[in-house]
Amino acid sequence: MSILSGIRILDFTHYISGPYCSQILSDHGADVIKIERIEGEVGRIAGPFHEDTSLYFAAQNRNKRGLSIDLKSEQGREIIHRLIKTADLLITNYGAGVPERLGIDYQTISEINPKISMVHITGFGLTGPYKNYGAYDGTIQAMSGLAELTGHMDGPPTNVGFYIADHLSGLQAAMGAMLALVHKERTGTGKYVDVSMLDGMLSLLGYHFSEVMLKGIEPQRIGNRDPLAFCNTYPTKDGYIFIAPAAQHMWEKLCRIIGKNEWLNSDSPFNSKEGRMENRDVLEKMVSEWTIQYTKEEVFQLLQNAGIACGPVNTLIDIINNPQIKDRNMVQKMNMGEQGDAVFVTGVPIKINDTNVQKFSPPPAIGEHSDEILAELGYSMEEIERYLALGVVSSAKK
Repeated sequence: MSILSGIRILDFTHYISGPYCSQILSDHGADVIKIERIEGEVGRIAGPFHEDTSLYFAAQNRNKRGLSIDLKSEQGREIIHRLIKTADLLITNYGAGVPERLGIDYQTISEINPKISMVHITGFGLTGPYKNYGAYDGTIQAMSGLAELTGHMDGPPTNVGFYIADHLSGLQAAMGAMLALVHKERTGTGKYVDVSMLDGMLSLLGYHFSEVMLKGIEPQRIGNRDPLAFCNTYPTKDGYIFIAPAAQHMWEKLCRIIGKNEWLNSDSPFNSKEGRMENRDVLEKMVSEWTIQYTKEEVFQLLQNAGIACGPVNTLIDIINNPQIKDRNMVQKMNMGEQGDAVFVTGVPIKINDTNVQKFSPPPAIGEHSDEILAELGYSMEEIERYLALGVVSSAKK
């Protein structure tokens, strides 16, 4: 049995952050019901595509059941109210105020089911002057300081190469969901979890606030260098490798491997951490003259076997073929149903002993499980057929 078996989650989410949050929970056994409008979630039409499959949608909607419903209809809201009575958690990343308009705000659902918790992900949170402002991942990267700190010294602010703010807020929302579930187990009542994408990114800034507030130091872009240690990315025959001989013993081993024993002399400017940081331009040039003679895999194996932290700058093809990634099952094939082609998705990063994740089920078709879910709620086949005819719900079987 999976860790979250028996937990029911109502998923009113779209795009990345909300679906990623609920997928983390579904991967570990929760019964996640993806509740969509009649025409389906907007993420279904987002590229890239393979044949008729949105790879964007497939990446964060596996292991869920699908219910397509008209939330604006009286009958649709009555169905949702029945579902709320059976659920442990509701997740949404609609904008502030939207759950109230749809009748799924925390006050409403907790009156129906005092045990239910709600996780609400927004760009800026549910309080403050920006609470009604819209945000995308790039907006948050810019406003959090991430873009300002990313890139080379002589270049412009740079966003990272994937939707980090969306995924981080989904991860933090999943953590918030688990905290709420623990609270329910202890007290029998639910909690309202407010997750801000901007808050989440700011939480990663660590010591930088103290630097600014206490020392007046505004951090600058430094490319691939580490601001606190002699670490950087170096060229090889077939790409680049990041080498991090941060500890003194690692530095000494590196010097011997590349044939620079003289750097270990007490009078060498490179023997101390302070000296390496002060002379990093000339020192990095000389390290590069050594790395360029080898492939990134050769440098990686040589230095790692000597106990020196380093890692090749991998392309996505490199990652797919990497033996460590394969061993950890972090690239998975997911069959998209009887008529759909297989696609490839990331594996489950959280490994828990004796709770191996089962084979992934593909994202549900629009309304794929509508009949099944309504039947579980006690609706008769006649009522289900009538709701289908009225357009209150839709079914992939019709």
